Amino acid sequence: MQLRTYIPQTPLSDFVDFFWYFEGYSPSYSKELALPDGSIELVINLREDENKFVERESKSQIITYGSSVICGPHSEFFIIDTSSEATVLGIHFKPGGIYPFLNIPVSELHNIHVSLDVLWGVRAHDLREALLFSKTIEEKFQILEGNLIELASRPLIRHPAVSFALNEFLILPHKRPLTEVIEQIGLSQRRFIQIFKEEVGMTPKLFCRLRRFKEVLNRIEDASSVDWSDVAIACGYYDQMHFIKDFQAFSSLNPTDYFARQRRHHNHVALYN
Repeated sequence: MQLRTYIPQTPLSDFVDFFWYFEGYSPSYSKELALPDGSIELVINLREDENKFVERESKSQIITYGSSVICGPHSEFFIIDTSSEATVLGIHFKPGGIYPFLNIPVSELHNIHVSLDVLWGVRAHDLREALLFSKTIEEKFQILEGNLIELASRPLIRHPAVSFALNEFLILPHKRPLTEVIEQIGLSQRRFIQIFKEEVGMTPKLFCRLRRFKEVLNRIEDASSVDWSDVAIACGYYDQMHFIKDFQAFSSLNPTDYFARQRRHHNHVALYN
């Protein structure tokens, strides 16, 4: 299995965490839980002409999208079909980072997947074709970087209120009340929430809950054992009951079950049933 990443140059680095290339992934299990963190992922399958996911309720019915797909900002888990060996290229956007590259509010992508050609038309097909004909991973990253800049449909800037709020919310554990952050921004609560949803894809309150959940996963990633009470307190939960409730709401697992499962990344967990 080969994993490579690349951080693009400015101004894209203000909107993108990294590009990634994944080859030869063939786990022993056929389904994988992808846990939410509020981010957005663009996934381009370079081996097959489709991307497969599994319906949440049945955990068996296959849902197929095009060869390139946008995974919108999720606040609930989704299931990836890992039954076939994968070669994929992708973009991991920063919170709100995809906004300049869309003609719709990001909130319209909340908890859904969309084939890229629905959003970018024939340019999605042309991008994948160029990637398929490129010879090296480095060349693929350069093609992706150049095309993404050209695909911007809005100026590569953030709304100042969203930028300020994200900087506040990314400080973990987040202890400042949301109302206090909004007061510093100088907008009405209703207007701020509207702008935040348009750019980030969800309400500020939900985003903060997800950031706290993500911090839990980060803290235990390399641990050999976990004191869940200590983790809950360190991540700003009111008590362990609220912590467990949030953990189950976002992952469908209790913390102990999550920790015991095989995982390739803290947001990707083996699903055996």
